Amino acid sequence: MVSVAILSMVMASLTGTFLVFLKGSASVGFYSQMSSESRKGLELFARDVRGADGITVATPLTEDGFVISRRGIILTYPSYVGSKTVRYSYDGTNDELTRSLTVDGVTTSEVLFSGLENFKLTFFQTPGANFSAISGPAASVDTWTKSIQMDAELVRYVAQLENTDYIISARFMLRNY
Repeated sequence: MVSVAILSMVMASLTGTFLVFLKGSASVGFYSQMSSESRKGLELFARDVRGADGITVATPLTEDGFVISRRGIILTYPSYVGSKTVRYSYDGTNDELTRSLTVDGVTTSEVLFSGLENFKLTFFQTPGANFSAISGPAASVDTWTKSIQMDAELVRYVAQLENTDYIISARFMLRNY
């Protein structure tokens, strides 16, 4: 009887330890997935912005003296690459950022980020001598934007524990614009 009681206590402690390790393992897995997702998304965004020669900002507004968009952008490219546009759209209902590539009328879409808690694009003019943040009027943002900064917060929950990965990117310059 005593050995059964001791065995029960040992099994209970082993089960608790196993569950803690299981939660930790799942948490590390989700964090790794977020990190990989954010690196891939930022690389695609950087490549798209650097190659674009035109931009259309979705619902620009002014916040703290900067022109921002919480909805997305459409990038256009020089005619020598054919008819090409890339649209980045933030869907606050599903907390996703989607990248849609249209080449010669054929569109393919992929979700770049899921589980987004915050998303913002900030637009800048050509920086001054001290590289200070310079923003212009929201109404003409499509004509004066020279660089874009993406800020996003990805969140995953594992057993009521919150794992966050903040993406605060450097400004990406529109080289062809």
